[in-house]
Amino acid sequence: MLDALVWLVFAALFVGAALLVKVAAALLGVLIVLALLLGLVLRTLRNRRGRRTR
Repeated sequence: MLDALVWLVFAALFVGAALLVKVAAALLGVLIVLALLLGLVLRTLRNRRGRRTR
């Protein structure tokens, strides 16, 4: 009985850790994509402003 409970707790912790890692990786990927998009937008805005002023 105790062995089964220990295995269940271990499995739950393992699944929880895997989910946390997946969530962390997803958030990191989203942040990287947002940063790249922000950089592209700022670059295009700078180019447009520079062309307009010139």
